[in-house]
Amino acid sequence: MTEVNGLRLAYRGFIAGLAGGYAWAAIAMAVSALATGDPLFALRPMAAAIIGSADGDALAFVLGFAAIQLGGAVIGMLFAYFFARFFTVRATLTVAAPVVALLAWGLIAAAFTREADGAALAGHAVPVLATLGYGVLLAAGVPVRSEVTRYSGSPST
Repeated sequence: MTEVNGLRLAYRGFIAGLAGGYAWAAIAMAVSALATGDPLFALRPMAAAIIGSADGDALAFVLGFAAIQLGGAVIGMLFAYFFARFFTVRATLTVAAPVVALLAWGLIAAAFTREADGAALAGHAVPVLATLGYGVLLAAGVPVRSEVTRYSGSPST
């Protein structure tokens, strides 16, 4: 694996994760507004997990959005560095990224079910749809192996 430029791959995953975080928030807020009438439905439990309770709309938006951005960037970087370096075809990456995103959301949702507000969010369709959108954007932003391979002089490259 020495022929893969891991730092470049991790950086591209970080950037794709940040972009995916924006998409997650946009999808979650749009679908929440249509489904529940509250566009901050998906962001409130995340803000409440940070400070205990997010009573104001502005505070819920800022803290929830910050949590999504941080989580999206970390998940994108970890996905790119540990998984995407092995994908050589865009189609497999397109399937793998949403699956990994859904698995990560499952872990996050399991942690939120301990909170009263998080239990309503864990099984709701809004964050699942937003997570699928995040995964698709992550798959589009993370490069395949051939885009980050450097020539090392070995016969395998």
